[in-house]
Amino acid sequence: MYRLANLKPNLVKIIAAMSVIALAAVFACTMDTPEDTSTAEVVSTQDLQCPDLVEQPTPGDTPLGPPPGMPYIFTGTAYVNGELAPAGELLYVKLTTSRSHEVAILEDGRYINVIHGPVSNLDRDVPFVFCLGDPETGAVMSEETVEYEDKGTFVAIEMDLNFPISPDDLP
Repeated sequence: MYRLANLKPNLVKIIAAMSVIALAAVFACTMDTPEDTSTAEVVSTQDLQCPDLVEQPTPGDTPLGPPPGMPYIFTGTAYVNGELAPAGELLYVKLTTSRSHEVAILEDGRYINVIHGPVSNLDRDVPFVFCLGDPETGAVMSEETVEYEDKGTFVAIEMDLNFPISPDDLP
């Protein structure tokens, strides 16, 4: 039986790096106050829906390589038309080719541990888009986005999210 102490230092570093990457794959800014949206312009509900994911290249066509950066961890409070988002509503974040796991909004409008990062180079130069609702039946895009910047480590961001309408109001 081998012990960790018997392994060479480089092998230990490789195992540690692989563990961090595996954790990121598994779970694969500022504080704002909600603004009064009573004077908001009328926009099409289609403009408020979260965009569809861009399909990944077909395996074998173009190698994607390893994930190009570490994920972000988002926590904060969600608002719908200036009111706390309803408990139990789903929230997730998207990049061009991928989306995070969905989390349920808590009783006080809070959301915690929305974790996501780029899974391919197609995700590097696009902002995180926050979505409220079910990704399969329809979700609303928040007014806020966050530009991705690879800082070489996990990035934790506490921020409020403002959604102009409820996902229930989508056609």
